[in-house]
Amino acid sequence: MFRTKALLGVLFVVSVASISNAANIIYVDVNGPNTPGTGSYEDPFRRIQDAIDSADSNDTVIVAEGVYTGDPNNRDLHLDGKTITIRSTDPNDPNVVANTIIDPNHLGRSFYFHSGEDTNCVVAGFTLQNGATDDGSGGAIYCRDSSPTIRNCVIIKNTAMFWSGGGIYFNNSESTIRNCIIAGNSARATGGGVKCVSCSNLAIINCTISGNSAEWQQGEGIFCFESTVSINNSIIRGNGLEQIHDATGGDATVTYSDVQNGWSGTGNIDTDPCFASFDANGEPSIWDFHLQSAYGRCDPNNQTWVTDSNTSPCIDAGDPNSDWGDEPWPNGKRINMGAYGGTNQASMNGNPADFDIDRSVNFVDFAKFSDKWFAQEFCIEDLSNNGVVDFGDFRMFAENWLWQRE
Repeated sequence: MFRTKALLGVLFVVSVASISNAANIIYVDVNGPNTPGTGSYEDPFRRIQDAIDSADSNDTVIVAEGVYTGDPNNRDLHLDGKTITIRSTDPNDPNVVANTIIDPNHLGRSFYFHSGEDTNCVVAGFTLQNGATDDGSGGAIYCRDSSPTIRNCVIIKNTAMFWSGGGIYFNNSESTIRNCIIAGNSARATGGGVKCVSCSNLAIINCTISGNSAEWQQGEGIFCFESTVSINNSIIRGNGLEQIHDATGGDATVTYSDVQNGWSGTGNIDTDPCFASFDANGEPSIWDFHLQSAYGRCDPNNQTWVTDSNTSPCIDAGDPNSDWGDEPWPNGKRINMGAYGGTNQASMNGNPADFDIDRSVNFVDFAKFSDKWFAQEFCIEDLSNNGVVDFGDFRMFAENWLWQRE
């Protein structure tokens, strides 16, 4: 009996400790009912820094759609070493990202990492625009001795007025940037889009880096000095005269990417990516980096899928070992290059009934279709996308019978 009571006591203490250490969700809404708010769902903070200050490590700060500007507690956001996630309500929805905006209005940066934050610290699903710094580097994000993970963000129209890294600046960092657009940023010296220095080890995966500039015209897309940067499945084009610069001790390894003027590495190409809308001399806020496709491209303005006369060479051209499973069907069972690669807004390619992607719809495809007959699952053979392979799908398959790609 004593042992049983002792065991129950230990379990009670452990459960209480687990509850006390449980991660919290803290909410922010610029239109919240109170100032500053308490961080609950019903009474969210109105300023992002207030939410960060109230958070403990492993907490998540969820920021509602809106424009966060004007107040000092909505810029130069600092985490003081906390390992937390700061995200929009849905980082995987580009429309949410486009409408969750941190805009310092040229009075500072969006984020200022300098307290040893590691890769478990995540910033996801924001548009970071109109950041500016006249006292150093990093127009939108500054990372020194810190390594946050940055994903599904649009980093646009930021400026390092005094030095380098118009979009993001990394110093002694091991950050990962994934599925981000870094465009229309500028720097007084080098690294219009990104600059990494002093033993940084940076990974850039499925990003689009375009339309950035630097007055010294060195590494107007990416500048790498005494650091290593690994670039995969990305598009780096339209960044002034020089897309990537390896300075002293710099090592940029690029694979399965489209780099203007070329770059050595497995799977790299140098060709027009056929963006839906891009003019290096135009207004960045109206650029659309979805890839043109004759088989289906997402149009974020009208919330529809449209077709183009061209199909981008960056479609189905990414690393064959990368996960393409979230891309809509049809596709070449291979990830796209660029910021939308590997996501549900990746541009499509091919015929939906060409299950073996051999550029024709024939008996091989019919055999694959038959194997899934009446299967209750979402699969590529479920052409109507209703969760079961049935007569509706057979009708759609028949409509594509003997299709061949020209």
